[in-house]
Amino acid sequence: MALRESIVRGELYPGYRLLVLEIANELGISQAPVREALERLKQEGLIISRHNKGSIVAEIKQEEIEEIYALRELIEWDAVRKSIRLLDEKDFGHLTAIYDGMASAAKKDDLFRFIDLDMDFHGYFFAKSGNQTILHLWQQIAVKLKRFQAITNKIYYPDLLSIAEGHAPLIEVLRTGDEEKIRQLFIQHMKEVWWRMNKDAEGRMRDT
Repeated sequence: MALRESIVRGELYPGYRLLVLEIANELGISQAPVREALERLKQEGLIISRHNKGSIVAEIKQEEIEEIYALRELIEWDAVRKSIRLLDEKDFGHLTAIYDGMASAAKKDDLFRFIDLDMDFHGYFFAKSGNQTILHLWQQIAVKLKRFQAITNKIYYPDLLSIAEGHAPLIEVLRTGDEEKIRQLFIQHMKEVWWRMNKDAEGRMRDT
């Protein structure tokens, strides 16, 4: 959906008003599918309704992101744990191809291609685990994670390549089949963005 991508990419900023008639005219379609699209975006939490303002792009609230990452830690580790014994060379080849694609996108500074591949890497375990309910939940929060990462990847990391390279050890540890080592590394990987955010905040406080 073009509207979703525009919000995730930051092209439609928080507080931006979405007018049904204007969007319909721009896309050359009737108003009905636009209203349906806006309703889906509301369900995903990407837009909200305001009295006398209609639909506007939702803000990115730190509290919500913290909650999403806490949920992600629980459901992603569950998906990875259930996938460990199912992974074969074909799976490792696919994960390596995603990693290579991330590195290529990083070198081209293609942020949004990079984020899509990052979500593909982590989403692979949800699909592999076979739990359709958890997979659906991941697909819902992945939209918000992409929007958040579009902002934070350039702020809290020196470059995209350093993020891509953080996925190579994940593939390596998966090959060991050691559940505890895999858990530790994946949890560390998921928590790293918060460590970087807190470190940055502490640095700003020392400078004031």
